Amino acid sequence: MRQPTLALLAVILGLVGLGAMSYFMATRPTTLRIAVGPVGNENVRVVSAAIQTFQRERESFRLRMVLTEGSEQSAKALDEGKADLAVLRADIAYPRTGSTVAVMHIDHVILVAPGGGGIRTIADLKGKSVAVFRDNPGNIRVFRIIAAQAGLGDDDVKIERVRLTDIRAALESRRIDAVMSIAPISGRQLFDVVNTVAEVGHGEVNFLPVVDNKAIELRYPLLDADTLVRGLFGGATPRPAEDVQTLTVSHLLLASRALSDATISDFTRVILTSKSQIAADAPLASRIEAPDQEKESPIPIHNGTITYLDGQTSTFLERYGDWFYIGLMGLGIGGSGLAGYFSIAAARTRRGTMHMLGDLQSLIQEARAATESATLTALSQKADLIFNRTMTEVIDNNLDTAATFAFNMAFAQVRDAIRERQKTLLADQEAGA
Repeated sequence: MRQPTLALLAVILGLVGLGAMSYFMATRPTTLRIAVGPVGNENVRVVSAAIQTFQRERESFRLRMVLTEGSEQSAKALDEGKADLAVLRADIAYPRTGSTVAVMHIDHVILVAPGGGGIRTIADLKGKSVAVFRDNPGNIRVFRIIAAQAGLGDDDVKIERVRLTDIRAALESRRIDAVMSIAPISGRQLFDVVNTVAEVGHGEVNFLPVVDNKAIELRYPLLDADTLVRGLFGGATPRPAEDVQTLTVSHLLLASRALSDATISDFTRVILTSKSQIAADAPLASRIEAPDQEKESPIPIHNGTITYLDGQTSTFLERYGDWFYIGLMGLGIGGSGLAGYFSIAAARTRRGTMHMLGDLQSLIQEARAATESATLTALSQKADLIFNRTMTEVIDNNLDTAATFAFNMAFAQVRDAIRERQKTLLADQEAGA
């Protein structure tokens, strides 16, 4: 019975190992590549903080940053399969293969001019110069859209490249007449721009309202109408003095639609529930929020994110339960097969045992009928062979107690039969002599 027992043990250990490996594969952290850039951008800082947070909190995901030169390159990386996730400004570029997972943060547009300069509306910028802070195609495009809605052409307003530290000097020298900036309302950039412009205007700053911002939102769905509320930027005199119409642009976290819904559902949960920990290292992360399912957008929400937001996320057992059931069925079938195999092996062993007992019974009969000492010697040798085979079975634990007892009795009878027959033959020989 040793070989069947070892086979059963090997199968059990194999199943345990397979189960452990399956559990490890199912629960080990998933690594996702995330495209973001450029270096020094707020989004890069948030992603760097997320990488550290996920590792520190032992989350089920790990992020590997793929640095790019900006939103267009991040979108391209996602489309080309070089990244699984991408963070980008939606009005600049978005991937064909990506869907929204979360809104990383929202940037507000401000257009301001020093007080007392006669510039109070967008239309007043005709023939003037404007510094579009962070001179990039996305910001310039937003300004052109705003100016066009106010009736200004591309040649009506001159756009100057001016760094934030040079705005004051550019305004005082009349190189520029106004400033446009697009940044998070919770950051320092917008406040610094407003304060600098107010200083040049001797404490006064004019906020230029975006004309018909609702109409712009309808025409350009990736731009959203919003309001700069009264007193948003503080000051002895509220800045602005009243609510001002403006626009916002969204920075989105997108995922490849090639990723499974289950993976993105889990990732959505992790990114939304971890934002407070991420914000400890990158405060802008506190602005991360779930996408609005009621809002129409050219960029669809990922099905996995919708599953999480609708509360339909499956548990580990729900997700892999079918495999467990299949495994249990396989174990049952395998167990039945092993039971059958062991039954056959036991029957084969029993037949072999009974055959050897039958041989011993035959030896007893042959010994009692023997007429020559040589025949008894041959029978004794056969008994020794059977004894050796029996001892092998005993060592291999293939004989139970009852079978061992039966063999002991049979060997004793064989020895007695041979010994008694030898005495009889010897007595006959002496009588004949």
